[in-house]
Amino acid sequence: MKYNRFINLLLAVLRIGLGIFFLFTGLQKVAGMNEMVDFLTRSRILPAFFSFPLACIGLAMELVVAVCLLTRRSYRGATVWGVVMCSVFLLLYFQGWMRGLELSCNCLGSTHQITDYPFDTGMRLLLLGAMLLLFWDSRRPAPTFMKLRKYEFEDC
Repeated sequence: MKYNRFINLLLAVLRIGLGIFFLFTGLQKVAGMNEMVDFLTRSRILPAFFSFPLACIGLAMELVVAVCLLTRRSYRGATVWGVVMCSVFLLLYFQGWMRGLELSCNCLGSTHQITDYPFDTGMRLLLLGAMLLLFWDSRRPAPTFMKLRKYEFEDC
């Protein structure tokens, strides 16, 4: 029983920590929206006119996931979107690494030129692993603290 409480506490700390992290980086990206648009343009995956709408969608996803993780509202949906978001970011960095692009980003809490692709890709892989762990947590039934009663209305 104590083991389950400890695991639940660790998962709650991870959920709140990732929520704060996504909120912090999302607000940082609001202030530096042009850098995110430039990152998507330099990635050269889609035409340049898609960069601004994609940046807005990514930013909105990040902020919604952060708020949902912090409030535990729509927790399962937030973890699904978080896994999708982390997977897309991981693929963006990995393809930039494979193509030899010089990218800079304002993510993971700081604006920096990417010089160590294996480290940055590994950090995003850890972030994806944490989101997958939270997705697993969202699939477990929530503990109930009240005794549920079953009412039958057949006699009415």
